[in-house]
Amino acid sequence: MRKILLLALLSTFYLGAFCQTEISRAEAMFIYNFSRLIEWPANYKTGPFIIGVYGSAAILGELKTYTTGKRVGSQPITVRTYNSPAEISTCHILVIPFNSTKHMANILPQLENKSTLVITEKSGAISQGAAINFLVVGNNLKFELSPGNATKYGIKLSSKLGEMAFKTY
Repeated sequence: MRKILLLALLSTFYLGAFCQTEISRAEAMFIYNFSRLIEWPANYKTGPFIIGVYGSAAILGELKTYTTGKRVGSQPITVRTYNSPAEISTCHILVIPFNSTKHMANILPQLENKSTLVITEKSGAISQGAAINFLVVGNNLKFELSPGNATKYGIKLSSKLGEMAFKTY
């Protein structure tokens, strides 16, 4: 009986890890495609295209893997990790994973006067200032969109992004 219980627990853990990996992989693909559906200000169209991830999260490795060798326009993509709000420098996209959303009140002031698209993974994060928030609905990854939160950072969204969103605010 103990072996069966242990096997059940291990398979549940493995399945959970597998699902998280699949979600992170899908989020990485979405983020790359988002980058191509946004009009960045002129001063953001030179140098590397920077995708930042706040804290440690499964998506970090997936973003690095998925974007290796890819570009946004003529800009090569660089993925960076930030471990404190003070470390956040100029980046095009900042991903704030589920477990780091509690730090948004300290992170968002670092983005003032910067054209950074904020992407989160926690329900309610749109009302805290995120422009895009990922959701898992049934077995599908979807996203919410707040054009107002994007435009306050000087970012122009393609209408296609709005058409793809699960919900727009």
